[in-house]
Parts: sequence; C-alpha cells; structure tokens
Amino acid sequence: MHAFFNKFITCNSSLRQFVKQYDNCLASREKRKREFDATDFHTMIPCAIKSVIEAQFQHVYTHEKFREVQAQFRGKVNCITRSMHSTLGFTTYEVIELVFNSKFNMFFVTYDVVSREVKCQCLVFESRGILCHHSLSVLSFERVNNVAPKYILEC
Repeated sequence: MHAFFNKFITCNSSLRQFVKQYDNCLASREKRKREFDATDFHTMIPCAIKSVIEAQFQHVYTHEKFREVQAQFRGKVNCITRSMHSTLGFTTYEVIELVFNSKFNMFFVTYDVVSREVKCQCLVFESRGILCHHSLSVLSFERVNNVAPKYILEC
C-alpha cells in the first residue's frame, strides 16, 4: 500500500494535495487496469497442460486470473486421487497431496455426476473464485471435459 501511494504523496503533503493526488492515484490505477485489459484482449497465454478444462478458463479469464488457475492445474500433479464411496450419483474422493518431501495433506472432495458439482473441503473456490487442484484432480479422474458454468466466474 505504501509503495503504491509513495509515488503520489509525501509526508509533507497538505490535505488538499492529498485529495488531489489521491484522485490522480485512482486515475492512474484505472488507466493501468484498462491497459492490462487491452493487452489481455489481444494476447493469449498458452495452456500449461493442454487440458480442455484449462482452455475453458483461458478464453474467459484475464491473464492475471488465468495464471492463478494455471497454478492450480500445475498443483494437480502432486495429488493422488482415490474414490472412497459412491451413492446416488454422489462420489466422495480422498485426495492426498504431497506438500513437501514426505509430508502429505488429505482432502475430501465430493462430486455430483448429475449436476456436475464438485466441492472440496479446502474451500478455495468459495474464497478465491477458482477451482482448487484437489477438485481439478477429481474432475480429471472422472474424465470431465467441461466444468459447469458456475465455476467460471465473471470478471
């Protein structure tokens, strides 16, 4: 925060200068956002793993958001997925993730075949708006080619 405002405001700035520079700061930020959006519109980041699901996100998200999604796709490599039990179209999976050396984390993910809904106990989708690598691992295990539209959030 300080680094951002230091370009516009000094410790000797008056209240009037602060307000004026704050407006300049917001205008600069908005201009940068428009420039990034224009760049995103004319260029495309290549898919990391050549997944059909990854391509879905590639066409919709900005570069910044797509990089976050790609990190989740790369994290999927460290996951081992195992089906625990299935009832009436709902399947519960155990996803074991290698964290560091021989340390593992375990997550439970449920998948509904009918509604194509996936839910992980890590709650990354609920907090950051992108599918976690545990959910992506389950979707891959289920051989899902397209995620439900609810998982591709509007910018």
